[in-house]
Amino acid sequence: MFLTSRIWNWFLWLINKMKILISLLLFLSFLQTSIVPLNLVLIVLIARAFIKEERNNLYLGFAFGLLISHLSLLPVGLLSIIYLVIIELVHLLSHSRFAKHFLLIIPLAFLMLLSEEVIISLVNNQAISLSWMLLVETVITLPVYFLLRIWEKRFI
Repeated sequence: MFLTSRIWNWFLWLINKMKILISLLLFLSFLQTSIVPLNLVLIVLIARAFIKEERNNLYLGFAFGLLISHLSLLPVGLLSIIYLVIIELVHLLSHSRFAKHFLLIIPLAFLMLLSEEVIISLVNNQAISLSWMLLVETVITLPVYFLLRIWEKRFI
């Protein structure tokens, strides 16, 4: 009973601390799976993991990976595993001395988005198709990075 109440209190604290980010990610996940064919949630998660190395990034990646897997009719848990690995790789690469320069987010996002696309294609037994959407997602990463950086430094 004590452990359950402790987990619940931690969960409420996390939601209270990050309610705007969680709301944004919820909106983007529904937008991504219904209207816009861009991987918006992964872009935000990559940018946030590059800005701030927190364990909360892993929780967000797991939860929104489950949600997007369910909404996209993919095997449940596939995107969660992919998101967790990508976030952990971004955390590791953000410790390098090259990470001091903000332009590293562009090739990093390209490689992570490409790897996610390749893994999903392999799991679904589809041909790997590299489209212009991958380039659009990569270009979108830079403004998302700056907006999240301003948000994290200014308001949190």
